[in-house]
Amino acid sequence: MPRREASRLCHAAVPMAETFPLRTRWWSRPLLVLFTRAPLEARVDPDVVRVDLGWIGHAEVPVPLIERISVMHWPWWGGVGARIGRGRLVGFIGAPGPAVVIDLAEPLDVRAPFRWSARRVAVGADDVAGLAAAVAAAREASPGP
Repeated sequence: MPRREASRLCHAAVPMAETFPLRTRWWSRPLLVLFTRAPLEARVDPDVVRVDLGWIGHAEVPVPLIERISVMHWPWWGGVGARIGRGRLVGFIGAPGPAVVIDLAEPLDVRAPFRWSARRVAVGADDVAGLAAAVAAAREASPGP
C-alpha cells in the first residue's frame, strides 16, 4: 500500500505526496541492499516523480514533462536495478513483473548509474495501478509545460 505524507508546505492547496515501495523478491533483495539505500520506493509529489536507488541510479521527473502513462511487463532477463533498455528507456526495477512506464515530452537526464538521456522511465512498484493513478492525478493537476 502507498504511504501518504503531508507535503513540506502544509496548507490546504498543496496535495499530499504518495510513496510506493518498489517490488522486490527474496533473491533480488540481497543484490539491491548491497548497492542501494533503503527504502526502495517511488515518490509522487505534486510537481515531480522521484525514484532513487542510491548510487545505482535515480530520476526526478517533472510532472509537466509527462506525456503518457502506461504499464509494461519487465522481463526476468531484463535484470534488476537501474537498467537501460531500447527506445531510450531507463527502468528502476527491483524484480521482474509489471512496471509503470512514464513517457516524456522531451528527453530527461537520469542516472543509471551514469548520466543517460531518457524519453521513457519505467518503475517497478508493488502497487503498479496505484502508482499509475497517482502519476496521472499529479499530471492532471499540473499546469502543464
